[in-house]
Amino acid sequence: GQFFAWFHFMDPHDVYVKHEGITYGRDGTIDRYDGEIRFTDDHLAKLWSFIDSQPWGEHTALIISSDHGEAFGEHKRSRHGFELWEVLVRVPMMIRVPGAMARTIDTPRSHIDLAPTIFELMGVSEDPNFQGKSLVGEIRGGEAPLRDVVVDLPRTSDNFRRRALIHD
Repeated sequence: GQFFAWFHFMDPHDVYVKHEGITYGRDGTIDRYDGEIRFTDDHLAKLWSFIDSQPWGEHTALIISSDHGEAFGEHKRSRHGFELWEVLVRVPMMIRVPGAMARTIDTPRSHIDLAPTIFELMGVSEDPNFQGKSLVGEIRGGEAPLRDVVVDLPRTSDNFRRRALIHD
């Protein structure tokens, strides 16, 4: 049958840890952050290899993304979670779908599109309450029309609500 698995890797994430055998630069904050990215990449590669070695691997879609970026002095900010600058909200989204050719889509998209995409890949009827749109057509070679992307940072005890609109 079908199954859905979610793997959440917390590296790289504050506080950055130095990993044995992974060295970048002079061991400053950005260097440790880069090391955390490399450490996570290595573990993603192991997971990917395991999936590909399984009989069900050729029928498996993989989605890799991040919940936020990180600031290292841009706009006089450091860390994450309090602002909507591009370095904080522009993240990778890589989707591998069986039978789809590799391609790059430069049109901005949102995590709000992931649930409808996963539902379509799983053959589940889309929830009419979803605000996002499935990306399966685009992944399989269809057009990637421009559409607005809303970025929403909810109010917390640390900051007020912030919203941004990415248009064209």
